Amino acid sequence: MEKVVSFMETNKLIEPGDSIVAGISGGADSVCLLFLLCELREKYDTQVTALHVHHGIRKEAGEDAAFVEKLCKELKVPFVLVKEDVPAKAKEWGCSEEEAGRRVRYEAFEKEAEGLIKKYKGKGSVKIAVAHNMNDNAETVLFNLFRGSALKGLTGIPVIREGRFPIIRPLLCLERCEIEEILKSEGCTFVTDATNALDIYSRNKIRHNVLPVAEEIAAGAVKRISGTAKILSETEDFLEESERKGYEACLIIEYSGKDPEVAMDNESAGEIVRRVDLDTKKLSELHPAIKKRILHRALRLVTRGGKDIGSLQIEQLLELVDNPSNRSLDLARGVRAVREYDKLIVEKKESETLESSPELGKLSYEVLSDGNAVTEEFVRKESEANKYTKYMDYDKIDGPIELRSRRSGDYIMIKDSKGRPGKKSLKKFMIDEKIPASEREKIPVVAVADKCIWLVGYRMSDDMELTFNNEKIIRLEYER
Repeated sequence: MEKVVSFMETNKLIEPGDSIVAGISGGADSVCLLFLLCELREKYDTQVTALHVHHGIRKEAGEDAAFVEKLCKELKVPFVLVKEDVPAKAKEWGCSEEEAGRRVRYEAFEKEAEGLIKKYKGKGSVKIAVAHNMNDNAETVLFNLFRGSALKGLTGIPVIREGRFPIIRPLLCLERCEIEEILKSEGCTFVTDATNALDIYSRNKIRHNVLPVAEEIAAGAVKRISGTAKILSETEDFLEESERKGYEACLIIEYSGKDPEVAMDNESAGEIVRRVDLDTKKLSELHPAIKKRILHRALRLVTRGGKDIGSLQIEQLLELVDNPSNRSLDLARGVRAVREYDKLIVEKKESETLESSPELGKLSYEVLSDGNAVTEEFVRKESEANKYTKYMDYDKIDGPIELRSRRSGDYIMIKDSKGRPGKKSLKKFMIDEKIPASEREKIPVVAVADKCIWLVGYRMSDDMELTFNNEKIIRLEYER
């Protein structure tokens, strides 16, 4: 208890009079969280509300909800049950059930927090407490490291995530074994999610197979990984400040406008940045690390978050900065970059749809930033349902995407008998497929330069297939 209290006070997680919405699944971590928050109610004069989300996935989920409700009665804590059909939501949102469940939970937390503002008006701030522990933090760091994350992804899970309703994590100072000790000493029972024992999720594989071996190699590995994440977090804070100062020094002007997606006819609709002009001379004088971060910042601004931005786009912008010749290029998600003498322009185009002639139709595309949220089963079902939707490895796209007719020199990658993709001219492919010559010019070609990544209605390039360990995935949809 002293360890948790010290951690909470050092990080200012709870202030006197706060109202806390605690996410309680019924598992060991969340039961420990609820127990500790209840122990601290009097010390901090806080109001604690437990919220349990029934995901509609597991048969025993109803039993979990009943367990949490009974526990809350014993601890004299208000209990809120939210039922959602997560599999249906996953299908509606086009993501995995794991990601849909996370989204459903946090939406439920925020909705309950809204209610507490009205209930305890003026008494203190409302915060959301979740039960991530030190092992979860180590798993996150390794998961992001394996995916090739940038520095920010290696900083781990934040102790507090600021926002209208701050998300606090009081148990990040505890290892999972310590949590189990607390529950054992206090005689607290908990439920176990059977899926936690299965290696069907990447994090479970790290939890069951990687971290135990890491502890064998170096005892205390979990604690050291979390310690390194804290050091990297401090480094990231320093670089963010350097990035902000560098951006302000290099900025010539930002062009803003109303966001049509916020409200079509609402005068109070938020302003968004549509274009950023940067001084290339000043950019060139900066350290490469800061220069890249400034370019990423510009892309984040014009894309409203930058979730589709990767190293490819940054490298393309660097080429424009380092090359004095005036030219332009199209980046992902309808962003265009232009070099004009000593100025770099990064702007958002109005449309993200590639339209061709009436005969060829149009192509829409979206980059999914969390590729691991797209499961093999989901892609298979989507492909079976609609042959005009394709999912590809976004990191293998090294230029602007075009929708056009075939051209001389076009090729497609086809696997040989040993499963190795090799070049095959599009002309030869069409001949082998016995496509009539009169029809070949009418078939839509989705291409990057002279490489056909998808011959619509026939096949996509074999080297673009997903490995289901992709950091980013692009979804392409063709419409006649």
